[in-house]
Amino acid sequence: MKKGMVQMQESILVTFFIIIIISLGLVLYYKFTSSSIDNYEMEYREQQLTSSLITFQGFFEYTYFGEPMNAIDTSKLFYSSPNHRFRTIIIEQAYPPNDNVRCSIENYPECNYYVVYNKTNYKLKNTLVQSMPASLYYPLSDEHRLGKLTFYSYY
Repeated sequence: MKKGMVQMQESILVTFFIIIIISLGLVLYYKFTSSSIDNYEMEYREQQLTSSLITFQGFFEYTYFGEPMNAIDTSKLFYSSPNHRFRTIIIEQAYPPNDNVRCSIENYPECNYYVVYNKTNYKLKNTLVQSMPASLYYPLSDEHRLGKLTFYSYY
């Protein structure tokens, strides 16, 4: 009987260690997979934001169709507001330098930055920010100025 009990205890111990090793392997696999998915998600967000930033100047609502093409018509920025999800879109006039005055219909064109779209959710803690230069067209004076287009994406 003693020999049978010892073999039974050995079998239980071996089974217990095998279960622990398999459990550790599953936990490690889950952690690596989870971090990989988080990395893919962050890359996807960055690509999506970059794509939005590049195509923004080509939106029909904001584009000036004269020469040069793909300039942002600043007079159209007050009237169109498509849904861009939880983002803030700001267009700043970079050159010539001006006072930091937010643009509205009342003070246009004597201003230097436009908040085109602003939808935030305070539950979303992280922000992804990307900027690129943009050509701004002012139709009242028929001139082009250098600007900076900035997207803030909340997640």
